[in-house]
Amino acid sequence: MLILFIFIESELFTPQKILQFAEHLYQEKDFSGALNEYRRYIFLTDTNRDEITKRIIYCLVKLQRYDEAIKQARRFKEDARQRFELGWLYFLKGDYAVSRRYLEALEIPYKREAQQLIGFSYAMDYKFLRAQEYIKLPPYQPKKKSILIGSFLGLLPGGGHFYCGRFGDGIYSFLTVGLCGLLSYYYHNNNEDMKFGIAVGAGILFYAGSIYGAVNAVRNYNHYENEKYLKAVLELNR
Repeated sequence: MLILFIFIESELFTPQKILQFAEHLYQEKDFSGALNEYRRYIFLTDTNRDEITKRIIYCLVKLQRYDEAIKQARRFKEDARQRFELGWLYFLKGDYAVSRRYLEALEIPYKREAQQLIGFSYAMDYKFLRAQEYIKLPPYQPKKKSILIGSFLGLLPGGGHFYCGRFGDGIYSFLTVGLCGLLSYYYHNNNEDMKFGIAVGAGILFYAGSIYGAVNAVRNYNHYENEKYLKAVLELNR
C-alpha cells in the first residue's frame, strides 16, 4: 500500500500534471494559483519554456504586477520577441514613450502588431497627428480651446467659463465677483471701513479664483475633447 501511495503521489507531481493543473487554474481565472503552478513547472523542466514564460506573464498582467512581468519578459532569448513583449508590457503599464522605444524597428512577424501599439501609444498621449501614421483615425479632430485666450478672457469674471461653454459656472463667477464689487462700493460710500475691507478682500479672492477657474476650465474642456476623440479612435480600431 505504501508503495502504491508513493507511486500515486509521484504521478500527481509530475511536470505534466502540474501543467494541467496550472491550465485548469488559469481557465478558472485563479491567476495567482496558476502563476505558482507555472513557476513550479518551469522549475522542474525546460520543456516549452517560452510558452510557459508567456503564460506567467499573462498571469502577472492579470494581477497587474507589471514590473514582475517586465522582468519575466527579459528571459526570452529571441531579441525580437523580447522587444515586442517588453513594448506590450510597458504599453499596458502606461509608459508609452518607453513602449515605443522597444517597438520601433520591429519587423515580421511582429511588425503589424508593433505598429498598432505604437499608434495607440501616441493616441493615449493625445498625439493624434503622430498616431495617424500608424492607425486609422476618425475624420474629425478634437476641438481644443486655447489656454492663452481662456486666461485673457478670465480677466472678465466668468469669461473663461463662457469661452468653454460652461455658462452656469460663468454666471456664478460673474455674479459672485460683481456682488463683492457692489458691496465694496456701498460700504465705501457709507464709510464702513471694516466691512469695506472684508468685501474688497473677498472680491480679490473670488476674482483670483475666477482667473484660475478659467484656466482650469480650458484644461478640463481639452481633456474631455481628447478623451472623447480617443474613445472614437479605439472604437474605430477594434
